[in-house]
Amino acid sequence: MLRWLIGGGREPQGLAEKSSVQTIGEEQIQNPYTELLVLKGHQDIVRFLVQIDDYRFASAGDDGIVYLWNAQTGEKLFELHGHTHKITAIAPFFSSDAFGENEQLMLTASADRTVIAWDCSSGKQIQKVSCFHSTVKCLTVLPRLDVWLSAGSDLCVWNRKLDLLCKTSHLTDAGKNVNDSL
Repeated sequence: MLRWLIGGGREPQGLAEKSSVQTIGEEQIQNPYTELLVLKGHQDIVRFLVQIDDYRFASAGDDGIVYLWNAQTGEKLFELHGHTHKITAIAPFFSSDAFGENEQLMLTASADRTVIAWDCSSGKQIQKVSCFHSTVKCLTVLPRLDVWLSAGSDLCVWNRKLDLLCKTSHLTDAGKNVNDSL
């Protein structure tokens, strides 16, 4: 459950009564002084919120599901299933295709050792990369170079077609560092 909050979070005089913290799964009453809207969807902890554009954002977390939301209305636009474990990283990726058409993509990484590219306009999975030796812990996009990077036990550079351009592995074995590059 996501809660849209108004800045400050101060309660009016006389209403500063404390309540116990509720756990995931319990119904929580909306606080009319600090909340605009409650967004329901996730069944576990939400760890990531990323802006897609001026009107949309994505949420992801330990349930392995990614949701795309309309930021103005709170409408759930897409529920993206493709990972089998918790989401470990998420990054929006604005790219141009071969015909110069702009595409709004999103990359998600998971503890299932995969990265998935999603089309934010349709909610469809474009491609899944599953060549990782460990969990991808972070993703970042370098838009001017039209590449993205993934990092876990390997640091990889990819193009927008999800072709691996470069890979550097840093493994430690008995005090020796091994550094392999493609």
